[in-house]
Amino acid sequence: MGGAGTLGLTVAALQARLQAIYGVEAPGVERFVVGREVAEAAGHALRAPEELLVLEEADGLWLGLYLDEVALAGAARGELAPLVQVAEGVSHFVYLATRAARGRPVSLLELEVQAEVDKFALLLLALWRRDRRRRSRALRRRLYERVGLAEHLAAEERGRYREANRLGAGYARWLEGRYVAAADVEGLLRELRQSYRLGAGEKLGYLSSRA
Repeated sequence: MGGAGTLGLTVAALQARLQAIYGVEAPGVERFVVGREVAEAAGHALRAPEELLVLEEADGLWLGLYLDEVALAGAARGELAPLVQVAEGVSHFVYLATRAARGRPVSLLELEVQAEVDKFALLLLALWRRDRRRRSRALRRRLYERVGLAEHLAAEERGRYREANRLGAGYARWLEGRYVAAADVEGLLRELRQSYRLGAGEKLGYLSSRA
């Protein structure tokens, strides 16, 4: 699969689509996007084109989302790789913000797994709207099979990303067989919303049973 099919999106548009899929609402992510200087001034050593910055204090949670300017520009043009990078960052932000608002803890693995699901859901539904849902298999293989891990990652991080990829790929494959083949978009949305709301341990067990 090549580009994202003219799916050029801003962070606000990506957030709106994610929130529509899952029936949730979070603060506007564009107000939390920070540049490299701000992120580094806050003590974060940036290592990736997108990073969620989290600072937990006694009176609440401080969030920031660093997005590389090159990734943002590529996402706006609809280029697949940068679009996926930005979508993952927006996914992290929305998921953590909505969980925090309900006082629910979030593990790093849970955050990464949900981003793996979200990028597939976003792009699959974009194809569906263009009557191209049958390209879902090519999309799935592009998202989950043609990937690599950055060399700077520690062993624990590599293990977490590999597990998130495994669970996301398996769940995407299951969604294809259950809903895409049957052209059941309403069933797909119900399923995505149900799994989105599962608690951390429950979610990972649920997705693992479908991987």
